[in-house]
Amino acid sequence: MTLFKKVFGDTKPVIGMVHLKPLPGAPGYGGNLEDVYQVALKDLKALEAGGANAFIVENFGDIPYDSANELISVTSFTEIATRLRQETSLPMGINVQFNDVDSEWAVAYACNADFIRVEVFAETRVGPNGTFKAAGPHLMRLKQRYPKDIALLCDLNVKHTFALAEQPLDFTIESIIEGGGDAVIETGLVTGKSPSIEEVKQTKRIAGDFPVIVGSGVKAETAKDYFDVCDGAIVGSSFKVDGNVMNGIDEDRVKKFVEALKR
Repeated sequence: MTLFKKVFGDTKPVIGMVHLKPLPGAPGYGGNLEDVYQVALKDLKALEAGGANAFIVENFGDIPYDSANELISVTSFTEIATRLRQETSLPMGINVQFNDVDSEWAVAYACNADFIRVEVFAETRVGPNGTFKAAGPHLMRLKQRYPKDIALLCDLNVKHTFALAEQPLDFTIESIIEGGGDAVIETGLVTGKSPSIEEVKQTKRIAGDFPVIVGSGVKAETAKDYFDVCDGAIVGSSFKVDGNVMNGIDEDRVKKFVEALKR
C-alpha cells in the first residue's frame, strides 16, 4: 500500500487549510499565542463540520517567509499543531513556509502528522522569498535518519515562484516520483489561481497511477471538473468567508464544495 493511500484511503481527498495567524518571531505577531490557537481550532472545526477529508496546518501569517524559521516560531507551530491533532481524527498535514523541510519533518514527526507539503522537491526555484534548491535529496536522508510513515506531497512549479532553470515537465514529475515523493501538487501562479484543466490532464497523463493533487484555485463551481481528472485538491481561499484568503473558514462554503462533488 502506498503512503498516499494509507493516509487518504480510496477517497479523492478534499484537503482544507488551517492558516495560522502570525507566530512569535514573525513581523505581524500580535503577542498572544493562545489567540493564534483558538482561531486555528475554529477553522479546523469548520472544515470538519463542512465535510473536508483532511487539513494542512500552515504558518500562513508569517509574511514575509524565510527559508529558515526561528526556534520560537517552530516551537510555537509544534505546540499548536499538537493541540489540533488532539481535537480531530482527520489526517493532518504540515507546511512550514517556505520550503523549510527540516522544520516540517521535525514538527510532523513530533505531533504525529500524516503528511507534509514540500514546495520545492525536485527543482530550483526563485521568488520573493529567495532562491530554493531542490530539497528532495536532503529530505529523503532526513527521513532515513528519523523514519516515520509521513507522506510527502510535492509541488510542481510551485506558486509564487519561477524556475531558475527550466526543466521539462515529464523530467520534473519523474524526478519527484523517483526521488521518493508520494504525490504531485499542481498549482496556478499565485494563491487562489488554479491551473487549467488541460494542464492537470497533461500532468496526470505523465504521472499515470501516481497521485496528482490540485493545489490552488479549485471552487465549488469547478470542483467536479477537476476531480474527474485529478486525485484530490488542497483548498484555501474558496473555503474562506467571502472567498477572501485572509478570512476564517466558512463551514457553508465547505459543505457546498463537498456537495458539488456528489452530483
